[in-house]
Amino acid sequence: MLPPRRPVMLWTSVDLQNTETRHWTSGAAQNTRNTWRSLYTRYNMEVVRAWFGRAGVGAWRSRKQVVWAACVLVTVGVVYLQYAPGEPVDHPNAPRHRALNTLYSSHERDSQSPSRDTGVHIQHVKFVTGEEVRHPGAWSNHVDGQDTQNGIQKEWNQNENVIRFETIPPDPNAMQHRRAVEVLQQRVAERKAQEQQQQQHHDIHEPAGAVVINQDLQAPGGWGGVQYRYNPYGEPVYGRTDRPNYIPTHRLVHFDLKGAPPKMSALLQLLPWLAAQGATAVLLEYEDMFPFKGRLAPLAAKNHYSRKQITTLVTACKNNGLEVIPLVQTFGHLEFALKHEKFSHLREVPEFPQALCPSLNESLWLVNSIIDQVMALHPGIRYLHIGCDEVYHMGECEKCRLVLRETLFLHHVEVVSRYVRRKYNVVPLVWDDMLRHISETAMQEAHMGELVEPMVWVYAEDVYRFVQPSVWTKYGQIFPRIWAASAFKGAFGEQLTVPNVRRHLDNNLNWLDVMASETVKFTGGFRGIVLTGWQRYDHFAVLCELLPAALPSLAVNLIATSHGYFNSSLQGQLYQALNCMQTPKYQTWINLDTDPYLWDKFSWCFFPGAQVFKVTTRLDATKRDVDSYIERVTRSRGWITDYNRRHNYSSPMRVDEDLEELPTRLHSVTLLLKTAREALSEWFDDWTVGEWLEQHVWPLLKNLNTIQRESESMKAVRYWPARPLPLLPELASYGVSQPTPSSLRSTGDEDAGGGGGT
Repeated sequence: MLPPRRPVMLWTSVDLQNTETRHWTSGAAQNTRNTWRSLYTRYNMEVVRAWFGRAGVGAWRSRKQVVWAACVLVTVGVVYLQYAPGEPVDHPNAPRHRALNTLYSSHERDSQSPSRDTGVHIQHVKFVTGEEVRHPGAWSNHVDGQDTQNGIQKEWNQNENVIRFETIPPDPNAMQHRRAVEVLQQRVAERKAQEQQQQQHHDIHEPAGAVVINQDLQAPGGWGGVQYRYNPYGEPVYGRTDRPNYIPTHRLVHFDLKGAPPKMSALLQLLPWLAAQGATAVLLEYEDMFPFKGRLAPLAAKNHYSRKQITTLVTACKNNGLEVIPLVQTFGHLEFALKHEKFSHLREVPEFPQALCPSLNESLWLVNSIIDQVMALHPGIRYLHIGCDEVYHMGECEKCRLVLRETLFLHHVEVVSRYVRRKYNVVPLVWDDMLRHISETAMQEAHMGELVEPMVWVYAEDVYRFVQPSVWTKYGQIFPRIWAASAFKGAFGEQLTVPNVRRHLDNNLNWLDVMASETVKFTGGFRGIVLTGWQRYDHFAVLCELLPAALPSLAVNLIATSHGYFNSSLQGQLYQALNCMQTPKYQTWINLDTDPYLWDKFSWCFFPGAQVFKVTTRLDATKRDVDSYIERVTRSRGWITDYNRRHNYSSPMRVDEDLEELPTRLHSVTLLLKTAREALSEWFDDWTVGEWLEQHVWPLLKNLNTIQRESESMKAVRYWPARPLPLLPELASYGVSQPTPSSLRSTGDEDAGGGGGT
């Protein structure tokens, strides 16, 4: 029998958070355990301290490598965030929509719809009666079945369509408008029924000047842009889904070269790119960039193209399958000639060098001489654009006052166009704006329909607002053929640096609808459409969007007009045109609602001019940051205001506080200036680079430097005068002048006397 052991006390402590069980014993064993634990902890601390010491020494000795490794990690993180997909990848079999939105395919709208699990497709129809109302799903058809066009599969199901009417919140005229629309639609149905009796259903009329896609192959969908407008039959004029896609026969790209000529090497590089995106011709407006000679030599700018360069450009256009159409101003917009003293006597109004006097024989000599020199370097062309737009000053000189304005205009156009046709056997083109308010009879008497072809230009989204249906009817009675002109840049702001792609796309898509509707009024239909790209609003204006910064807009609008629609089915062609990388960022479609300038989408692509495009992004961010800083320190806070700096009177401590962020802004603007100079130098000469920098970057740097200089002057003051400070001398002309010492003394005496009486 063994002797009883000494009892050992055992406690169990349970940690509820980690669910761990620790066992503790008592007595000498516990003391021994605590001793060993203390020694072990001390040893571990020494080991850790030694390890950190060695690591610190090693890091200091290899500090360059450590910094480089940190930079690499940060760069990898930034790139990952940049190219991480922000939305689901667009389905490759999504049906095409022929109108603007563009922004979402039908399956994406379905996924957001409450009825997506019911298997029923819903068509959203919206009647708009007020001003701009945006509705992304205004017209959308979803159908099942199988059909293929250009390698794109579409699903059709006409038996499951359900129509739901969504209306704008009612207004007093809503019901009346609704009834009027229903009556008009009924009339349309009756008219169409009569037309179908005269023509077989399968016999589709093909408008002249257009490529028509069979209605059965047409992609369903509609326009999700701004408001709808209705023609006299109650039909929406934009976003029509009951007609084939309209593709203009000719798609011209306009090069506005005045005052800021791109380098010839850059233009030559751009020509094959234009042809690949669907362009068929270029409209070249040289103005003062043409190498005039003889008596016209003063008209040429100092940095004009040489005759050899223009010959090279014309040859390169032909080699790339691009027809060349020169544009020569012959009435208005002749500032580049009339600004010179030598030709100032030809002005209609002596103070304004905008338009010439058509009643002077020398005016006709000037116009004919310009045409002759331009035509000499463009042999074999079919068309010559003779301008004649925006003739603001007409019928104001002593001779011209005796003749009606419309007669003056028509006679001048008739004389110039007859000269062009007789001598060079080419078709003259004219801008149409001066013809819109001239009577049909007057144009017929001047034989306008036999002499010129008008080019109708509207750069706003609503084409019919500027050229009403009655004008189209009048043109159809006079001209057998006609042209359209939209814009891809230079239309929405004189000082913009990059175009608003959404607005320009609306303009071009709406033009396609107008052309499809109005082409039947002309025996020869529409010749084509010109995508204008203005670089200045006129000869004296500053630069607007430069050509390289507008290439994403040009790609979007040229692809749209070349296909008759624009949506996610064109995603591959657009991204390939702009040389975008194969990353998740470019597996989703563009969103013009949140990114109208496409800065976010295309700043990481490598198209020609991409560096200039990126500079505009940095300029916008830097300008907003600098303007916000200047607004804060000069207008919100009270120590570096114009008043403080003018009187050199402020608190040095407060000035120091406001100047803390100034060096950062100065550095960002200086870096932007250098980056912009390098990017622009690839496309333009030093004259143009300097003008752009002076216009957009230099004011930022100048304002910051002025604040810094005047603030340092205020900080240097050690003694300050008593108030009141001297008044602004210019205020004296408004009756506010600084009091004289005698008036101050008299005021003091009156105050003293008044106080004694009290």
